[in-house]
Amino acid sequence: MTLRAELTALPPREQAQRLTAVAASLVAQIRCTEPDALEAEAALAAIRAWSDGGRLTGRYFSDLVYSDEERGTLRRLSEAAGKPSEGGWNALTTAVMYAAWLVYQETGEAMPSDVNEVGEDSLDLLDEQLAQRG
Repeated sequence: MTLRAELTALPPREQAQRLTAVAASLVAQIRCTEPDALEAEAALAAIRAWSDGGRLTGRYFSDLVYSDEERGTLRRLSEAAGKPSEGGWNALTTAVMYAAWLVYQETGEAMPSDVNEVGEDSLDLLDEQLAQRG
């Protein structure tokens, strides 16, 4: 069963619970080569908190990917180019973007165009990224 088929059959918060397990695995892989992965830890904590009923905003999730302070998983992905952790950062960024999409849908906040483009197709991409990670 594909990740897309598995997740889209679930309500949004249950999708996030499944994403928590995926993100935890990715964070563990990232930590093997980058012990100082605060952005990865923050992303995992946010997905876990929202799946557990937390009241986080879509903007909060967007900031986990990139923010005005140039912090986030996307910056760490660019720094990891060519390194063993690159694939982990890439997949984690995809997972956080999908979680952001879920949160924006639930909260009704105006969705930024980059998040609006995410959708369920991102789960296919995440599935591919996870398969490449092994």
